[in-house]
Amino acid sequence: MSENKNRRIKKVLLIVPPAFTFSSHRDINPLPPMGLGYLASVIENIGIDVKILDCLVRGWDHEEKEDDTLIRVGLSDSEIEKYIQEYDPDLIGITCQFSRQYKLYHHILSLIKKVKPDSLTIAGGPHVTVCPKEVLEGPSCDFILIGEAEESFQDFILAINHKTDLNLIDGLGWKSDGGIILNEKKKWITDLDSIPFPAYHIMELERYFGLEASHGLRHRRRFSPIITSRGCPSKCTFCTAYRVWGRKYRLRSVDNVLEEMKLLKNKYGIEELMFEDDNVTANPKRAKELFSRMIEGDFNFIWDTPNGVGVWSIDENMLDLMKQSGCINLNFPVESGSQYVINNIIRKPIKLSKVKNLIQYCQKIKLNHGMFLVIGMPGEKLEDMWTSIRFAAYCGSFTPHISVATPYPGSLLFENCMKNGYFARKFTLDDLFIRSFMIKTPDWNESDLQNMLVKAYLYLNFRCLFTNPGLTLKQLFRRLLHPLSLCKQIIHTSSAIFTETRKS
Repeated sequence: MSENKNRRIKKVLLIVPPAFTFSSHRDINPLPPMGLGYLASVIENIGIDVKILDCLVRGWDHEEKEDDTLIRVGLSDSEIEKYIQEYDPDLIGITCQFSRQYKLYHHILSLIKKVKPDSLTIAGGPHVTVCPKEVLEGPSCDFILIGEAEESFQDFILAINHKTDLNLIDGLGWKSDGGIILNEKKKWITDLDSIPFPAYHIMELERYFGLEASHGLRHRRRFSPIITSRGCPSKCTFCTAYRVWGRKYRLRSVDNVLEEMKLLKNKYGIEELMFEDDNVTANPKRAKELFSRMIEGDFNFIWDTPNGVGVWSIDENMLDLMKQSGCINLNFPVESGSQYVINNIIRKPIKLSKVKNLIQYCQKIKLNHGMFLVIGMPGEKLEDMWTSIRFAAYCGSFTPHISVATPYPGSLLFENCMKNGYFARKFTLDDLFIRSFMIKTPDWNESDLQNMLVKAYLYLNFRCLFTNPGLTLKQLFRRLLHPLSLCKQIIHTSSAIFTETRKS
């Protein structure tokens, strides 16, 4: 810590790095950085100058070839270097969202040290939270923060400026005498209303307006995410969100949320919202109050739930309020059409009988709905997967988002795969995406899952055609081409994985 004794932080730069994606199809899209927006607002309140640089959205039209499979999208190194030189920050933070991008995070950190070697670097986000040593062992990373960090980031800056003890800062990690020190993450913010609204004035929302996709397809030019709660009471075995937000479900007050909505509408002209909560409906009483007061407030937003909602807490009255308050699409994270798999393998507190009834009611009130499914969980049989596909068709959900189970570090699924040797090949962070086919079990292998996925979409599309004979010619071709496009993506990705495996 001695090297930090003469430092003082006056200016902070927060960076969203560029991203790797497939050259055959982009599986990424820019999203206004709410996490950095919250951090920026907190440190502005203590008199620190701060800027946010989203390299992905600023360089969305710029591509660089990484290898035969991947491209890098976002600002070039020289553009990032120029921005850092001109702003000249004392502390530079980088958000590390996806473990698959880990090489790029280390590259940007080294770039920062090259341009401004006397600056401090700090990393945070989901990847840092589940793989803290992987990030901190990088030679260009000085500090990390685990989990939600509004309070701890502020404490860190004050500790550097006032030369106080870093050991007191919740979830902080750093290097000392050739080793790593990692303070345990113990504290979660109980009063979410105490956190100021994200620093929208420096988030450059205009750069995102008009994007076709931002965490799903957008329907209005002027859109914004909003977060009204943290934590999720569910304990799905494939999920790592609890590592970032904790298990306890915490809520902003309805008054506080409505004030932010007024700001977004009146100052920024926002027309569409995405509730980015892990589960905005987990407390049904509060959810109904929120939707009712959105109606009374005449906001005229349209909105959806990209991360899904908790089936267990929804009833027909809530669906009516959602529809009336502007909901245009509701995603049901069902995960499986087998109640056995839900109860014993995924461990999600839902009943499929209720899902069917809710979807029928959505159809009755003409509320668009989607379904999330996961196939390839250890313990699941191929017939269980087909049960999921048939359940989606039975519910009239012919375009479910089907993920292949991915063993993210920090999840129970990852621990299960490690313990039982279920990795299809040597595990690497590069393979952490939903079409990586990283798992095999005694019941099935990667090829079985690939075939299952293609057949599932063919089955669903043809079931839809028979169920909806009135589809237009344009809709018909779109549906028929969808599984063919998926098949091409699977073949391309699988070929690339096989090639890399051969190289290694």
